[in-house]
Amino acid sequence: MASAPPSGSAPPSEGAAGFRQRLAEYETLLEIGVELAGTLDRQRVLELALQHAERLCRAETGSIWELDEERGELFFRVVRGQVAGRIRDLRVPLGTGIVGAVAVSGEPALVTDAERDPRWRGDAASEFHTRSVLAVPLVARGRVIGVLQLLNALDREAFDADDLRRLRLFAGPLAHALENARLHEAEKRQFIDTVTALAEAVEKRDPYTGGHIRRVVCYSLLLGRELGLERSELERLWVGAALHDIGKIAIPDAILRKESPLDDEERSTMERHALEGAEIVARVRSLRPLVPVVRNHHERIDGNGYPDHLAGEAIPLAARIVAVADTYDAMTSDRPYRRGLDPGVAAAEIIGQAGRQHAPEVVAAFARLYERGELTLAAGEELLASLSGHPDTD
Repeated sequence: MASAPPSGSAPPSEGAAGFRQRLAEYETLLEIGVELAGTLDRQRVLELALQHAERLCRAETGSIWELDEERGELFFRVVRGQVAGRIRDLRVPLGTGIVGAVAVSGEPALVTDAERDPRWRGDAASEFHTRSVLAVPLVARGRVIGVLQLLNALDREAFDADDLRRLRLFAGPLAHALENARLHEAEKRQFIDTVTALAEAVEKRDPYTGGHIRRVVCYSLLLGRELGLERSELERLWVGAALHDIGKIAIPDAILRKESPLDDEERSTMERHALEGAEIVARVRSLRPLVPVVRNHHERIDGNGYPDHLAGEAIPLAARIVAVADTYDAMTSDRPYRRGLDPGVAAAEIIGQAGRQHAPEVVAAFARLYERGELTLAAGEELLASLSGHPDTD
């Protein structure tokens, strides 16, 4: 006669089922960890992580908070749900609220009734009601770098100990993936800043074009975003636009600083800056993909540009974008021998050159931005800040 299982223990069938469930969870977590580790795009890591976390613990919504050590605050790095747009800029001082307490203590929080928890500070949006909270610290290199928070367990009253266990296991690979992406982003930003500083140093040789590079970068990025470029493409466009005039370092001061219009021979010499710039950029392996932008930003859609007389789509898209941004800034900037045009006049001239000097699709994007009043240096600077990962704008 078979003996009964010891009192308080699970029957063998239940134990096997539980083991299989636990094994499936670990396999899922491993797969998620591999997926997160496979990208250095921080925004991609964040979005994937939050989707997986909500699915893993069956949560209504969630958010990932990052620690701003300098200001002693947590801010939303990514947030999902129906009120995400309204609360995206919310900041929480360390020690305040449930996420603030988790960040300070480094301990997770499992809250089954939010309104009864003394740390709860209420919902930021009146149309959303928080019932239960699950929050775990994100720890990398021995320090808390943020908090992963889930709200409202689906199909049940609250999160439980199993949800907490799963989320704590999930937080480990997420924190390291985020830290790796952050370090990669910092290195990339340092590289872009160095390249931009070099280009702006070259620009200082010409006293009449101060700020030209910054403006061309801003206008180019606005056009690129309007055309639907991805973040990585915008970052490449940023560097290409910053370097578009780097070849002017090889142009004699007598031509570069001339206070009157150039004659034909001088203009021919000035036009060599596109070739000189391409040669300079080609010497740096990491910059070689940007050679076409530097070389071809003075090409025309009708084939009458320089130096290669490319036409239509043979001109790289980034070069077509920089061409419009460069032309608009040149037309609206003062020179010793002429006043800059009114922006409206310059915009009408550019729109009129669609299909001749400029690419129709880029001009269409330019026209939309201009009509909405968004083709401004301020709007470009805001976009630059978001690409730089500034906490207030990302």
